Amino acid sequence: MSLRVDLAKKYPMKDFEKKESKVKQSGRRRAVQDFCKDTTLHGFKYLTSENYYDRVGWLICCCASACCAGVLCSVLWARFLQVPALLTLQDLRGQLLEVRMPLVAVCPSAETVAYYCLHNLSIPENVTDRLPIALSHVLRRKKTPIEHFLILEEILVKNNLTLPQALMRVTPPCHSIVLNCRWQGHMMPCKLLFRKELTDWGACCVSRPYNLSSNEITAARLEVTRRLSISVQCSDQSAFNSCEFFTKFDGEEWIQPMPLTPGYNYLAHITFTSFEDSDSEKITEGTCVSTPGYSRNRCLLECKERHCGCSEPLRSASRGASGALPPCSITQLACLRTHHFEKNDSCVCLPACKKVFTYMALESSPMNAFEYTNDEIYAGLNASISSVLRIAVRLSESRLFVVNSTETWITLLSSLGGVFNMFLGVGLFSALEVLFLVFVRLPIAVRRSSDMKHSDM
Repeated sequence: MSLRVDLAKKYPMKDFEKKESKVKQSGRRRAVQDFCKDTTLHGFKYLTSENYYDRVGWLICCCASACCAGVLCSVLWARFLQVPALLTLQDLRGQLLEVRMPLVAVCPSAETVAYYCLHNLSIPENVTDRLPIALSHVLRRKKTPIEHFLILEEILVKNNLTLPQALMRVTPPCHSIVLNCRWQGHMMPCKLLFRKELTDWGACCVSRPYNLSSNEITAARLEVTRRLSISVQCSDQSAFNSCEFFTKFDGEEWIQPMPLTPGYNYLAHITFTSFEDSDSEKITEGTCVSTPGYSRNRCLLECKERHCGCSEPLRSASRGASGALPPCSITQLACLRTHHFEKNDSCVCLPACKKVFTYMALESSPMNAFEYTNDEIYAGLNASISSVLRIAVRLSESRLFVVNSTETWITLLSSLGGVFNMFLGVGLFSALEVLFLVFVRLPIAVRRSSDMKHSDM
């Protein structure tokens, strides 16, 4: 203590602090010089050379190597952000049991539904002519004039029904719409396949893949084509008997019903292409959604519902509840049909991790002289009001792709490590050397220099 007091009297405070700072700097300098002589980093040991030109030349080389490493690292980072992936084509022959029929739905047309409404509901006489057009606009999600919404609202209020209740009430049971069914060459009762459900396109007779038992799937394990044949009749009136149908695989975003004209045979050839993302990191990072039944269109619809304050009354049974939002009335549907998203909307809808795209080739031919055939699919049909639909899913022409990401955090770290090792010689042990220098050698060198200076004084 007395030594510090004598030094403080002999030297001003500022001079003492300057000398102490010089002592610490000299300790740090010696520690860095020793590190450069012993390190495995490329060229660093030459930075302590006695020759001035050697030090300058190797300093330029080290800076150039560091710049090259920085440029390559930025390229690797940009490629990592682009999420490059490798598409792997899988052989469907080993997955025949897993590939089933898509959802198949048969729906009465809007004109046929209007005919059923006229005969099962109380309809004002002044709106009977405009009811088919109003129903067509609402069921097919077309741009609808406000007067059409008012017509339907008046009818529903008069009958004390909601739109889903009215559609389910007036639509006939499925056994009177789908008359004959054949699955993979075997006739079977249609009630085992089809049931009436509310879909996005109204009340329809829907056949889902799980309706087919495992025994029936196993019996067709050697078949490369899935076949379903049905005969349909949406009404017993020749003027109002048109049907529509649509198919849907899990993962398809959008579907569009196709008309079936009475008196015709239809053959629908379906092939599909499936893209499935196998990268689990995408799911955890929130770049795609793997929830069963999720689709981007459904997410956008739910955003519209939150904006309008009510839910879409025409919703598939697979969608489930949509929170606490009440179903939209007919007049409130105008908001759902006309709302467009803007840039300031907070709705963010991610893509699904599984995407399915289908291609359908639909062939038609007149149903002539079918009464002379022995095919059971025509049993009991009236050619003027019935249609026959054959659906064939061709597995041999379908494709199943699995998206495998080629860039993950592990590959990024290994690439960055290779770049730094190439240009600077930085490896795991070099990183340990740097950490040892910063946290151990420099503090010890500074402490020893300070103690030696104080002892000299």
